[in-house]
Amino acid sequence: MSAINLEFHQAPGIACAMAKALFLRRKGFKAEVGMPEINASWYGAQADQGALKDYCETLDIEFTNTLPVLYPHVMAGGMHMHMLTHKVFPIGLLGAVHLKNTITQHKAIAISDKMDIHAQMGGFRLTAKGVEFDFTTQVKIADDVVWEELSIYFMAGKFGGKENPSTETSFDLASLDNMSDVASWSVPKNRGKKYASISGDYNPIHTSKYLAKLFGFKRDIAHGFGILAQAVNQSELANKTNISAGKCQVDVIFKGPLYLENDASLKQAADAVSDTQEQRFDLFSGSNPKPSICASIKSL
Repeated sequence: MSAINLEFHQAPGIACAMAKALFLRRKGFKAEVGMPEINASWYGAQADQGALKDYCETLDIEFTNTLPVLYPHVMAGGMHMHMLTHKVFPIGLLGAVHLKNTITQHKAIAISDKMDIHAQMGGFRLTAKGVEFDFTTQVKIADDVVWEELSIYFMAGKFGGKENPSTETSFDLASLDNMSDVASWSVPKNRGKKYASISGDYNPIHTSKYLAKLFGFKRDIAHGFGILAQAVNQSELANKTNISAGKCQVDVIFKGPLYLENDASLKQAADAVSDTQEQRFDLFSGSNPKPSICASIKSL
């Protein structure tokens, strides 16, 4: 199959992509076939100040003249949606779980900067429980890569990984011991709908208590990247650091749901509180003793 190349010169609309996610039947993933080659580019992208202000206000992040470190992922979200819902993509979006991300910011991006955003479908790995698949995103300013990420998704199923798992594995984060409380905040009832209006991610598990139950959750859950953005910000405030303003890397593993109308509790190793170069933290939902998000941010 020849490569699929999607090209945008304005913010990609998501209505059509969402319809495909809900109604378009998929062929199903086959390891012997692999993933299709899908590329997408948005030329001349620029942050919308109104949308950015809504993002910062919703997540209680200070609005400045540069983009928050996770915001380029939000800008690329519509493009990602068109890739993951393309008719040749074999996996249904509602059946896939966003598992991990590595983000590298080489240089802070000014609100006024004009960018070219490129995304590309990557490889896959078979595991005992299903298949992990990757795609990469790059943000360029005048041909210089200023921000990039690797996104890893997971689809449960029998694809041969139990008998013949891939030798390559995705990254992991060391567990935290002797944790101390860093910050906590309440996740409001309307967070799912509010963040959906900002990010374009209207997955029903985030916007409807009743539909979320159909997917196995006890109620609607917060968007992982929205909660992660708050966690990075709260970690920096608590530790009096500003790692995300410069050259840095963010690694995250999404372990489980963080439910709306629950408290989010941020914890980190007690001996790392004063570290100004790297912060490794876990985020917990309500009284659940298992973390919902494990993440780190470090200077490069």
